[in-house]
Amino acid sequence: MLTLLLFLQAAAQRPAQLTQFLEQSIRLDATQLEAIERGEPVVKVLETRDRRDVAIFGIITAPVSREQYMRALRDFPNSLRTPTRTELGIFSNPATEADLAAVTITPRDVAEMKNCKPGDCVAKLPATDMRRIREQMNWSAPAAELQAQLSAYARRRLVEYVTDYRTRGDSAMALYDDRGNLTVRSSEAFAAQFAESPYIYQTVPSLRTYFASYPRGALPAGAAEIIFWSEDVLPRLRPILSVTHLVVYTPPELPGMTLAAAKQIYADHYFETAVDLTAVVDRNPGVYLVVLRRYRFDNLPGGILNIRGRAIGALRDQLTLDLRRQQQSGSAPR
Repeated sequence: MLTLLLFLQAAAQRPAQLTQFLEQSIRLDATQLEAIERGEPVVKVLETRDRRDVAIFGIITAPVSREQYMRALRDFPNSLRTPTRTELGIFSNPATEADLAAVTITPRDVAEMKNCKPGDCVAKLPATDMRRIREQMNWSAPAAELQAQLSAYARRRLVEYVTDYRTRGDSAMALYDDRGNLTVRSSEAFAAQFAESPYIYQTVPSLRTYFASYPRGALPAGAAEIIFWSEDVLPRLRPILSVTHLVVYTPPELPGMTLAAAKQIYADHYFETAVDLTAVVDRNPGVYLVVLRRYRFDNLPGGILNIRGRAIGALRDQLTLDLRRQQQSGSAPR
């Protein structure tokens, strides 16, 4: 009886809009809602229309104020570091190759890049880059020298890419010609992930508007945004080099919440796009940390279900670990 009373009291304190979201959009049951109020992480793999997509939701409480949590998050050189992130760099404005000094193409990728061609490439690249790499690299050079050449090319192209994205927004986002005969536009994959999350459109229209109009739109006063690159290593997958646009702000339509929205604008393996949304919602005491992560995998004929199946467990377990770490430390890994 005491447990029930405590749960009812906590439910009464939980924002009504959050409760409605958890029950109707995520379909959490009473047992899961009670676990949240006990401080336990609740993580759920959501259904998706496209079998290439993976959507994972997580929530936990944290005993810090929203202001404390956001101060820790805005310390980006520290908050963006996680146990699975082996390298990290934040792009200056304008971007320079010095921002990418630690970027190195792995020996495994180097060995396989020689045979890279449109429709069949180990790395996610546009056909133009595949041709340039084939023509510009000295393929008879020793392995270490070839690795240095490819790494230098990657650093140069990432600087050009980030510069172009900051100028033209989604129209500059990567084209992927690595699998099959279909060119994949990462901007369209990103738009599809947002369309599959209608509650984001409904609850935070300012986020949709900002990403859709970038770089022409403006965020509210006090907002922060960066573009960073990282190398992440997940169990049973190749290391993933990615570039992410991260925005942190308090939506004017939701003054009791601060949002950290991460939009992947490039990844060299597996993902056509990835979206990571963390909402920090006022609680009395502390906050709720509400996380939605969506990924779209390569269209790999005959192999997509195997890769998707291997990755789901790793991504789910990673979110659980991230939630516990955020609860304990008050920082927010992306």
